[in-house]
Amino acid sequence: MPFDQRFPAYRAHTTNGADPPSARRVAARVPPSSCRRMIIPVRCFTCGKIVGNKWEAYLGLLQAEYTEGDALDALGLKRYCCRRMLLAHVDLIEKLLNYAPLEK
Repeated sequence: MPFDQRFPAYRAHTTNGADPPSARRVAARVPPSSCRRMIIPVRCFTCGKIVGNKWEAYLGLLQAEYTEGDALDALGLKRYCCRRMLLAHVDLIEKLLNYAPLEK
């Protein structure tokens, strides 16, 4: 079944040239610069398990003196593909904010 038949709301807003409702909602909810954070990918790139909701808990466990392996075990991440998603993530938002192209 084609994509636009499975999602008729998508077809409705793409045919009249208007912005999709979801784009307007996202634009209205842009957080202020004081609370901007890089986001962890929502799903594991390899197996597709949801890992994005575990980032804050992972940081909390690391603050509580857990080792990386113990923290990942406590979060229930057993597969090494999911574990690498949290271990290899780097927060770069502060460095990226130095290169704001909209201010030129």
